[in-house]
Amino acid sequence: MNLKLIRLSELTFWKKSALSLFAGILLAATLAPLHIIFLLPVCLSLLLILTAETRNKKQSFFIGWWFGFGYFTAGLYWIGVAFTIDAGAHAALIPIPTLVLPACLAIFTGLSTFILYVLQAKGIARIFIFAASWTMLEYIRGILFTGFPWNLIGYAWGDILPMLQWTAYVGIYGLTLVTVFVCSVPALLTETSLSVRKKNYFMLADSLLILALVTIGTLRLNSPPLENIENSEIRIVQPNNDQETKWKTETRFSHVQNLEKLSRSEAGEFRYLIWPETAVPFFITTDERISGYLQRLAPKEGALITGAPRRDPVERKYWNSVQALSSTGEIIGVYDKRHLLPYGEYLPLRSFLESSGVSSLIPALDNMSDFSFPPPGANDVMKLAGLPPFRTLICYEVTFPWEVKSDDEFDWILNVTNDAWFGHTSGPYQHFVISRTRAIEQGVSLIRSANKGISAVVDGYGRILDEIPPTKAGIIDTSIPKALENRTLYGRIGEILPLVTCVIFLTIGLTIRRFH
Repeated sequence: MNLKLIRLSELTFWKKSALSLFAGILLAATLAPLHIIFLLPVCLSLLLILTAETRNKKQSFFIGWWFGFGYFTAGLYWIGVAFTIDAGAHAALIPIPTLVLPACLAIFTGLSTFILYVLQAKGIARIFIFAASWTMLEYIRGILFTGFPWNLIGYAWGDILPMLQWTAYVGIYGLTLVTVFVCSVPALLTETSLSVRKKNYFMLADSLLILALVTIGTLRLNSPPLENIENSEIRIVQPNNDQETKWKTETRFSHVQNLEKLSRSEAGEFRYLIWPETAVPFFITTDERISGYLQRLAPKEGALITGAPRRDPVERKYWNSVQALSSTGEIIGVYDKRHLLPYGEYLPLRSFLESSGVSSLIPALDNMSDFSFPPPGANDVMKLAGLPPFRTLICYEVTFPWEVKSDDEFDWILNVTNDAWFGHTSGPYQHFVISRTRAIEQGVSLIRSANKGISAVVDGYGRILDEIPPTKAGIIDTSIPKALENRTLYGRIGEILPLVTCVIFLTIGLTIRRFH
């Protein structure tokens, strides 16, 4: 161990930075679809060891920055694939999501290692402070500039359901806090100030903590299957339509025909037909021809629930919506997307970019049309006759755990998405893990319809009851599982508990640091 430390200390700063970059890239392999979970302690502990070798604040920040740059570049590469759909207009922008975005997100990991240097904590105090500061900075990342809470460390457990159960108590941020903590403890093995006995003690305690977490999660999963909601028979459709031709005048109706074909492909009894985000590339509310065509597909005692853009009949306003259409042609439910994706669904600072001439330099921005935000007080829970109320989330909205909670009660979550933008990359798998986690946090079932992605039925424990893999067309006939009898702790109190836990961890770390 001492020989390894000597060799590491002899490395130049740039070689240490390269090693940190490589560790960050490896850490991305812990996320979906790979979930190589043993890399968590390897990569996080290595980051702490490298941080301990830094000589000043600047070096400490950039060791963390290079780590974050590698992690976010490898973990979010798939965003760049979306810019190849219309390569002629958007290919020049590919460096923004593939390099500029990871560089910005890496600032948060850089700040976490910067804090460690400033506080100069040693031993277990360092681990407490690192886990707390990392998680608090992740909160800021999830809020700042509309937020981007994608690929939190806690999602690495997406393939290990017992660990994911802890989100029912402390949410994904609480699980991230615990994960960073338990996976950073091995870094103590390299601290020369600790005796072998203390090192063994910390490693044993860490192992027992992990064992306890897995055991309690496993016991929670030993619950019997949840009963289904009465008269909730649904058919979920995944059309696997190509994004390149979706909005072209000559081909867009063929996408609707493909949805119709799949919807009628097998005999079955269902009251509700569920299609994915923007499945219908027409304005149902203002186009009588398409609404007349669709109403004959709607089950007589239920509805066709589909993603479709919505247009104001008077003003030039558009919404990314989920709409429920009855067999009589009446729109009986509407949900407009609340959390729009910057640059994907609207142009931030449009007036500044246009007045300064910046947008005119980039045709893709200059030609971009914005979706509108729904008015204050718009509903986020849909209520259809014959169905329990359900929280509707369109695509990107499902990444924000605190936004799932509503003033209105809901018994299940409907998540519609269109991951065709990202092809057969890791993006759709990551998106599904995020969606699945929302079901566990709230203790309600998740019904998910994707165009290309993963369509699935997930119960309130996160158990997958049925699914369609990415880039496959198909249908799922099922009933909606009931919510857990008692709503989860996280579902009742939200982010208060994980935030308080972060403060407790930080306080423990600072207290130990003070007396040692």
